[in-house]
Amino acid sequence: MNIKNMLYSSNEKDLLKALEIIAEGQKNKYAKDLFKMLKYENNIIIQEAIINTLKQLNLENIPDELFLDLLSDEKLLLKEFALSLLSMSKKIKVLGKLIESEDKDIRKYALDGLYRTKEKEAIKYIAKCLNDPDINNQIAAIEYLGLLGANEYAEEISEKLKTAKNPFLITTILETLSLIGNEKTDKIIDEKIKKLNKPYLIIPYSKYIFSRKNVFECIDFFASNKHKKMIINDFLEYIFRNYKNIKIYQKLKNKLGKILIDILKSEDFDTYKYDILIVLNNLFEDEIEDILKENIKYLNDEGILAAVEIINERRLTSLKEYLQEVKGNFSEEIKAIIDDVFLEMKEW
Repeated sequence: MNIKNMLYSSNEKDLLKALEIIAEGQKNKYAKDLFKMLKYENNIIIQEAIINTLKQLNLENIPDELFLDLLSDEKLLLKEFALSLLSMSKKIKVLGKLIESEDKDIRKYALDGLYRTKEKEAIKYIAKCLNDPDINNQIAAIEYLGLLGANEYAEEISEKLKTAKNPFLITTILETLSLIGNEKTDKIIDEKIKKLNKPYLIIPYSKYIFSRKNVFECIDFFASNKHKKMIINDFLEYIFRNYKNIKIYQKLKNKLGKILIDILKSEDFDTYKYDILIVLNNLFEDEIEDILKENIKYLNDEGILAAVEIINERRLTSLKEYLQEVKGNFSEEIKAIIDDVFLEMKEW
């Protein structure tokens, strides 16, 4: 039995065998047949087999209408598959046509597909949805333009912030402009934020600050912020990325050190004590020994692990008595780790 006959056989095994042969041999000439079969096939096993086969084939010569036909199908699986194929095949012009659809869901499918291509050519089509009647499509378009580095749309996106009221729209604009913003968009954001005092803005605004501002402004922003616990993670990530730039400014480094040491003493920040100590170790050379001595009593399990790493790295034998004093505060596992350090100290 030849492949075509097997493909249209009523015997499921023959059909699946044909699909296997087509996929393994990358027999592109059967792609159109598979599209048509997929449209009318209700057996989920065969549907998935056809889909997996099509993914192995070159679909450049498949007419756009066949993709659009699958997208118009009521079956969600076929819609998602068509979108996936359009993205994989980088059929950007087809996806661009779908942006004009009256159906908001089709426009969203198209937006997702255009973004998945990761092609610069897709940007202009995605930007058409900046003023989409559906707010969710607007939000998706803004997010995708940021992720694709579409700097040319930064000012248009920031202008939307002047009238935006939807919290998800505002936060997405902030997150996007943290990636592609410029001095003009910074001014618009500053004006907007002055007029708003909303809890939902704290995290996206801090991400924006830590992406767009210099080290002096970022540290001042964190120092004066009343919601340190909400933004400490983003702040520490920022310091990890920029500690070399901070170290060259002694006053700034000391200011940051005081902020972090104050936080280190608070139980509210137990989750971050490991990271805080690692940051302090990056920032300070000789001073880290005294910092550990003065603050070791405030450390939890995660914090003491960071302390042990630093002690090992710098061979700080002077910390032995301090470790001995706090050892009883920790779990048996931590005690064993501290004992290992004591043994290693004998070799230093």
